[in-house]
Amino acid sequence: MNASTEKGYTKPHKEMDESLNRDLYEQIVRGIADGRRKDEAEIRTILDDGPFLPEDALRAGLVDDVAYEDQVDERLRGGAQRRQIDGEEYSRISPSSVGLNRGPRIAVIYASGTITGGKSGYDPVNGPVAGSETLVDYIRQARRDSLVRAIVLRIDSPGGSATASDAIWRELMITKNERADRPLVVSMSDLAASGGYYIAMPAHVIVAQPSTLTGSIGIFSGKIVTGGVYSKLGANIQSTSVGKHAEIDSPARPYNADELKKLNEQLQAFYDQFVEKVADSRHTTPEKIDAIAQGRVWTGQQAKQNHLVDELGGLDRAVAIARQRAKLPAEGDVELKVYPAPKSFYELLSDQFSGSSADRTVAEWLSTNLTKGEMEALRVMRGPLTLFRRGEPLALMPFTFLR
Repeated sequence: MNASTEKGYTKPHKEMDESLNRDLYEQIVRGIADGRRKDEAEIRTILDDGPFLPEDALRAGLVDDVAYEDQVDERLRGGAQRRQIDGEEYSRISPSSVGLNRGPRIAVIYASGTITGGKSGYDPVNGPVAGSETLVDYIRQARRDSLVRAIVLRIDSPGGSATASDAIWRELMITKNERADRPLVVSMSDLAASGGYYIAMPAHVIVAQPSTLTGSIGIFSGKIVTGGVYSKLGANIQSTSVGKHAEIDSPARPYNADELKKLNEQLQAFYDQFVEKVADSRHTTPEKIDAIAQGRVWTGQQAKQNHLVDELGGLDRAVAIARQRAKLPAEGDVELKVYPAPKSFYELLSDQFSGSSADRTVAEWLSTNLTKGEMEALRVMRGPLTLFRRGEPLALMPFTFLR
């Protein structure tokens, strides 16, 4: 059963959504209770009374004061002459110039965005794109660097192309098996689902945030049939082909029974392969993984309970684990070799003329002028048509869970 073809919730989909909401809500309650030094039951009562006006939030103890920005600045200055530095200016200061980022080298590879074949880039509607060719190149560079003592893969991806994810997985397995003394650690950010989880499997240790949307061990495929639209416009599409399944991916008509059988066989084969690889990486059986797979999405906290991840924490925790496993001193600096490297002035200037800057301008316009619902609908329609090849199987988180 495909949620994309349903008009409402299926029973499993509804149960999963409720489970995610419950778990994330309880994480918020615990976080506020710890931060505001209140009882969790009290926080639940307070949240039920919201949303609040500023003065009401102050009385409820959710904020410490109510002030304008200039008043906050004045209080932070405390009457002293202090210079304000914005984030863009701060980011231009290199760690090495202030005595940081020195010592043994740890590679940090960022896999951010929808996973596709080809080069990484930026899509105006779908945002960052993690290309398999680019990521494979980064992994090879880190592997060939004799100074790299450990590798951390930072994943923020809903998944994408099953084929591209498999290519990245293979390169990571080669890297993992090449040197036993060089640990591979995965750090999951907001999303590490489907193909995003697939590329996490080679790691010696997987670290996720409690709220990371992860798991989603599943695959789907299909096509958008546009033949009816052309018929209504008076256009008659005809074709010739040789081979029984030559037109299996034709957008002019739905699948016939034989084509649907062939597609389901291929999807089942990849799903079984996915489950077996997860079972191997998590040191368990395919049957146990299949019971918690089925394309289901989990929070990082739930994923740890299901043994899909090893620890909870952020990138700093993943780096600490990498240091420990590489037998590097707990104290002292390490050099973080980041992929992709920060762009030079020339590269930034080139982006202005290559179109990538224009893509971001279009994305900003869309986010400003379209509602969240309209953007989601645009992603659902445009993503499969522009990011992936026709007929390509996808290990991609359901669109309803994208930001």
